[in-house]
Amino acid sequence: MADTFFKWDQQKLSTHVEAMDNEHKKLVDIMNRLYERHEAKASKIELNSIIRELAAWTITHFDHEEKFFDTLPYSHAAVHKKIHKDLIERLKGHQAEFEKTGVLTPAFFQFLKTWLTAHIMGIDTKYGEIAVKQAG
Repeated sequence: MADTFFKWDQQKLSTHVEAMDNEHKKLVDIMNRLYERHEAKASKIELNSIIRELAAWTITHFDHEEKFFDTLPYSHAAVHKKIHKDLIERLKGHQAEFEKTGVLTPAFFQFLKTWLTAHIMGIDTKYGEIAVKQAG
């Protein structure tokens, strides 16, 4: 079995909003499954199915996250939503490329890893800080 693609680090990645952390963990699980099946040389059909699941869950998660942070005094909401839109477009671009070529590139996996670490640590934790202050 291949090494795990991405390990959840509660200390670095937690938003301190349990529902959002659980959704982020599900994204990690799907990405890890995609990587593991890719490393196992799974069929294009199987990989495409996982990519579609990842895309669908990403859209669902972003919707949940936006509805959540819209309940907060979060001044970066509009920028955050734009970033979500851009991430979805980039993910769809990678998905279309895979459907055309049948190849999952290292650039695709780097995109996923960068997305998770930079987005969660750099952006999502900001609404988490506001949510913690509001709850406290």
